[in-house]
Amino acid sequence: MSELNPQSIKAGADFVSFYQGGEARLVQAKLVSAEVYFDKALKAFRKVSDNAGIAVCLLELGRVLELLGKYDEALEAYKESRALYTELNDKSGVARSQAFLGNVAWAIGDYASARKLLEDAHFYFNAIRDLREQAWVNDLMGNLLLAEGKDLEAESCYHAAFAMFLEVGVKPDELPWNEYHLSAVKLFRRHYDSAREGFLKTLKLFTDRNDVLGQVATMIHLGEIACEQKDFKAGEKYIVKSVKMVIPTQCKPLIADALTVLARLFKARGEDRKAIGVLMFALSHPTCRQQTKDRMVSLSESLGANFSKQDIESGFSWAKDFTMEEMAASWIKAISFKSKTKKNVPK
Repeated sequence: MSELNPQSIKAGADFVSFYQGGEARLVQAKLVSAEVYFDKALKAFRKVSDNAGIAVCLLELGRVLELLGKYDEALEAYKESRALYTELNDKSGVARSQAFLGNVAWAIGDYASARKLLEDAHFYFNAIRDLREQAWVNDLMGNLLLAEGKDLEAESCYHAAFAMFLEVGVKPDELPWNEYHLSAVKLFRRHYDSAREGFLKTLKLFTDRNDVLGQVATMIHLGEIACEQKDFKAGEKYIVKSVKMVIPTQCKPLIADALTVLARLFKARGEDRKAIGVLMFALSHPTCRQQTKDRMVSLSESLGANFSKQDIESGFSWAKDFTMEEMAASWIKAISFKSKTKKNVPK
């Protein structure tokens, strides 16, 4: 989270409360409400030309927009924030803006730009000797490397990040994400038992902290592992719970991830037509991250659904009639109904 500089705030306590309200709602994963609060704070700081306040609001607003899948708007917010921090000669602020821009580039699959932006951010943080922020960027670089299939380098980045966190003192939110990242490496290597063990530990840590998005991301992977191990009951449990939990947040990239694992479940059950329908919708949605699309190549091939660009575009044309939340809810309702029906069948 970015913090307001008390010495730079000229907008007054009422406007600061908008910013703090946005922060609180972001922590609670109330993303739409957080966007409203940060937007109000931003307008207030613009009104009094408080560039420091504007810059920090733009970073937080950008983060919310990114989580909502509004990548273009997030990029604009981060770029404006970077320009303001450059004018203010705030190297730390410039570095944070660069890192966030790199994270969006990773999401949309522009991996070359993501690498350059993250390397720049790391350089800035190293220059001002900010170990905690360097560690954060190392985690982001690890995500990028894993998306590129470079698991050894990704693992090295994650270990380096946590070593830095240990040096400056690990914060409560840093421990579960370290466990999550290392478990993701194990999953990439198809070490399903050890990945499952790691994600179960991660889930407890996120649950103890009431981190909604962390829980959702973890349960999605647990659902994927369960499908791979043909434990369909467990897979359904994790997938249904993750979707029900993520829908209210409207975090569309995570909803897309959940839907791709739902497609795995349908495929594992032999319901290929349903799997193709869900997969087409998720992969054709513009909020679906590139890494998710790449990980679904083998599933789409096994379904005989090698989607062309035209297929994806036509798939999204009908998908536009539904929100991501509506589609996810309808599929989960169908699964839940089927499960209840099975339970009611006389033996």
